[in-house]
Amino acid sequence: MEKYLWAKKNLVDGVPMWLPLTVHLNDTAEICGLLYEHWLSDGVKYFLEKAIISDVENKEDLLKNLCKFLGAVHDIGKATPIFQTKQSFCGDRELDNLINEKLRQAGFKEVDKYIAERKNNVLHNISGQYFLNKCFKVNLCVANIIGAHHGRPISQEQVMSACESFTSSLYQDDNEKSSLAMFWKEKQRGIFDWAMEACNFSCVEDLPLISQPGQVILSGLLIMADWIASNEKYFPLIPIDTDTVDPDRVEKGFTKWYRDRAETWEPESYCNDIYQKRFGFEPREVQKKVSDIISKIDNPGIVIMEAPMGIGKTETALVAVEELAKKTNRTGIFFGLPTQATSNGIFSRVEDWLKHCEGEKSIRLIHGKAQLNDQFANLPKSRNIHSEDSVGVNEWFAGRKVAILDDFTVGTVDQVLLAALKQKHLMLRHLGFANKVVVIDEVHAYDAYMSVYLYQALMWLGAYGVPVILLSATLPISKRNELLKQYMVGAGYRFKKLDKPQDFDNNENYPLLTYNDGEKINQFSDFSQECGTDYKVIPKAKDESENIVDLINELTTNVGIVGVILNTVKKSQKFAEQCVNAFGEKNVELLHSSFIATDRYKKEQELINTIGKNGKRPKFKIIIGTQVIEQSLDIDFDVLITDLAPMDLLLQRMGRLHRHSDTKRPENLKKPQVYILNCGNYDFDEASTYVYAKYLLFRTEYFLPNKVNLPNDISHLVQLVYSDNALNLSDDSLKKDYTTYQGKYNADIDKKEQQAEVYRLVKPLKKISQEKNLSDWIKNSNHSAELSDVNAYAQVRDSADSVEVIALKKCEGGYEFFDKSGKLDPTDNKTAMEIAKRTIQLPSATYYGIGIDEVIKELEKYYLKHFQDWNQQSWLKGSLAIIFDQNDEFSLLNKKILRYNNKYGLKVVTEDINERL
Repeated sequence: MEKYLWAKKNLVDGVPMWLPLTVHLNDTAEICGLLYEHWLSDGVKYFLEKAIISDVENKEDLLKNLCKFLGAVHDIGKATPIFQTKQSFCGDRELDNLINEKLRQAGFKEVDKYIAERKNNVLHNISGQYFLNKCFKVNLCVANIIGAHHGRPISQEQVMSACESFTSSLYQDDNEKSSLAMFWKEKQRGIFDWAMEACNFSCVEDLPLISQPGQVILSGLLIMADWIASNEKYFPLIPIDTDTVDPDRVEKGFTKWYRDRAETWEPESYCNDIYQKRFGFEPREVQKKVSDIISKIDNPGIVIMEAPMGIGKTETALVAVEELAKKTNRTGIFFGLPTQATSNGIFSRVEDWLKHCEGEKSIRLIHGKAQLNDQFANLPKSRNIHSEDSVGVNEWFAGRKVAILDDFTVGTVDQVLLAALKQKHLMLRHLGFANKVVVIDEVHAYDAYMSVYLYQALMWLGAYGVPVILLSATLPISKRNELLKQYMVGAGYRFKKLDKPQDFDNNENYPLLTYNDGEKINQFSDFSQECGTDYKVIPKAKDESENIVDLINELTTNVGIVGVILNTVKKSQKFAEQCVNAFGEKNVELLHSSFIATDRYKKEQELINTIGKNGKRPKFKIIIGTQVIEQSLDIDFDVLITDLAPMDLLLQRMGRLHRHSDTKRPENLKKPQVYILNCGNYDFDEASTYVYAKYLLFRTEYFLPNKVNLPNDISHLVQLVYSDNALNLSDDSLKKDYTTYQGKYNADIDKKEQQAEVYRLVKPLKKISQEKNLSDWIKNSNHSAELSDVNAYAQVRDSADSVEVIALKKCEGGYEFFDKSGKLDPTDNKTAMEIAKRTIQLPSATYYGIGIDEVIKELEKYYLKHFQDWNQQSWLKGSLAIIFDQNDEFSLLNKKILRYNNKYGLKVVTEDINERL
């Protein structure tokens, strides 16, 4: 191949540097082969062997050669006049002139004329796909991977339209038979022939057909290889006056990248003392039986474990991860939870587990506030990973699009949901998951809208053969079976024809383990029946729910820990103020989602340290909160007062009452009591119905007993509420209301599912043929729609009407933190990172009467006026922010006043019935 074509050019410390196209293609080819050989798990290699059609017996060698071939031709589209005459990104004219002179010296004619007349641009990934399929007759399964290597697959129609409309972009002349065009065609053919020979393919028919899921994985691997080969830390540019490189360049570059990561995990097989080795305790009966069963599965896929709170599901799952990883040859784990707070909480437990696994590991916390977690932020970076700590952070995987490629990851469930969202570079996310065992905790916490994405993600995980563990306190039977079905369908099974237990469609046993062994579905529930604990349930009708302060006085006489969980932030703030007036500020704590992230994190830690396990419990405290309290915070109330909520969430809240058996309690609170507010005569308070469907609240009140035994009643009560069983209502007015609520509930779910369809990924195509390719894989019906990262996260959580801002406070000459005085310098990296932590979600009342678009426009104007210097700071660029005045207030469009303090959080100070949140 000729060495005058360039792949990369730039000024490095003012010196003109470049990288010949031949060098970059060779770098990428070798890296792609090495990633296949040394980084990709054996489980994914096995999947790929099943995903191709070829007469070649040695599929492993074929796939390695295929990976190298993809790297060798991925930038063949750069061998075109439209790319070679492109200006450098740095805009340096001298650099461009030096490159153009190389073209002239190599025999390219009329270069100056072409540059002067240069008009139409065909992207090099598009021309690359065109050359492979149209010119060199490579099958579309392979050619589409080249077209997709910038993160978005291209349809063949788009490719043909672009390349045949702008022929001169490819050949310097519209006449393909001219001497100019033939000159370029010769160079393009030379690159292709080199790639074929170097990768041991004698003809294009030797290139295999690949299933669509297989194309996704290979596409992700190619992008990863290209990004590594384009990283100048590993593969530097060379001086412009040379075209040769160190013969050991690839070995040195890959070794440097590979050395920065931890060694490949080799999980141990299950043994009797595994709990003692990993966690320092003997397993409970449920844990031991579950682990024994999983160790005997021959062909694992999906495991669903339903068990009560506090039983040790997390540790059981981690033991199962090792066993499933061993059986399916996976090399990592993703542990997903519903919120940032819950994933923060689990991170330390996963880290402790990793420390007790042999070898050195790199662990990553993935969510928007990961750096807030002190344990994650303080882990050694990759250069120190080979220390005695044995757990560190690999810096190469720090980017948001490659973070999921790290071996051990903990994060919010959004990471899994996003695997079902049509978005650029989605193949990297799929590649990351394919290498792992995936654990999703608190599956009951995901609503109907999020479940649409979860089901589709499970289908794709099933297609890759990724082992999945789902954990829940309990699940409605219909949801449990749907989760199982979607995974099994993705794995290629016909769900209706699978061998299932006799009572599969109405199994209310608890605890319950549901799993597949190949095409056989099994369920196990032969656990010793606990006597459980009886919780007295005292409903309070709407008119009785007004004065909770008097109720607390009656219950406590200023002794005991009272938990109050209300359904909206505004209600919790209002009640906190009442309690402060009645009981004093030091005796009241408030926790909800409208605190600055750093304040909320501190409050969570304080709660865990005081009323968590082995905490220093105060004599008297009232803890007021919203739904954030019901999710994975290990805290313990003496008595619970809560708004009515759907049954499964109500039971979750009860799990924070008398949670630890060894806690000393006041005499009158030794038995657990739960007071349910706004529960009587099916007269629900307006704020609660804004958050939860009246239909679910109605069924919960109907089936709510005066006494609940935990854990034994959990499954039965949840199944009653979420089943379609008719209610025996004698009052005609209630019948009418119930029918109306039911209709609206079903209509709302249908609407949400339809909304999700626009961006939801299609089902995996398992049949292997040229037509079953990547071309329309992430194509949206709304062609103009390109989701930003923020909008993508909002899309999978149905939270598009929400804006996150950084909250700061005005000070002399600039701005400061609410919790720390002193003018801030955002140009300082450490300060910028601290600023980035101070985020807060604006409540919906902010947008009422204005509209979210107007609010965003106003905040963008505010950013341009006050934060121009943030554009140069990677931590802060593009972040919306507001500066509160010295009265802790911020005026928005002269219509809304936002007020913040660290006791009550953020308030929208405007009186309106619609601003009840």
